[in-house]
Amino acid sequence: MKLLFLFLSILSFLLFISTLGCQLSGWGVCAPFEDYFVYSGSAAIHLGLFSMAMFFLWKKDLRTTLQSIGLPGNIKDNLFYSAMTLSAIFLVLFCLGVAAILLHFNDQAKVSEKITSLPLTVLLFAVIGAPLTEELFFRAFMVPRAGVIISAIVFGLMHFAYGSVVEVLGALAIGLVLGASFKFTKSAAPCMLAHMIYNAISITVITFFSG
Repeated sequence: MKLLFLFLSILSFLLFISTLGCQLSGWGVCAPFEDYFVYSGSAAIHLGLFSMAMFFLWKKDLRTTLQSIGLPGNIKDNLFYSAMTLSAIFLVLFCLGVAAILLHFNDQAKVSEKITSLPLTVLLFAVIGAPLTEELFFRAFMVPRAGVIISAIVFGLMHFAYGSVVEVLGALAIGLVLGASFKFTKSAAPCMLAHMIYNAISITVITFFSG
């Protein structure tokens, strides 16, 4: 299985490089595929996160691997810690929002513009799929090896494509909360569930108020 995940990692890297190359170069041969760059880019990133995480997390079989990161875990515990994690996320984001207002700095409009331009399928993946791949990589894989702070910094920097400093800082703050949750619970399940709910709420709110 490790060879399969290694192959998928290499494939995702090649897909990302080819997509990025087409976007930056303006090659005429890429023109017919321009509308699909958002799909191929997103697929490359998340396939890479998933395959790299699984390459290092994989044990002797799937059941053992899932158990090592607390999946599926106890339903009541997952729901409780997901609620606590989600509450902490909204608390730290509220504090960050207040600080942005006091400093008269807010570039969140860039995030709204980016999200409302994305296809529905990509937004659905952001709610259902992205939290799974990101929690596997940034929390289940990175936290035990690099720590909560480093994993949160890398998670924050991954959001630079939105072009918003506040978004990067917000993602970093969310990464700290999710990392602390994983370290405390020893389970990726509450992180995944809280991440899904947060993405669903934020995308719904942005789409509604931008419509």
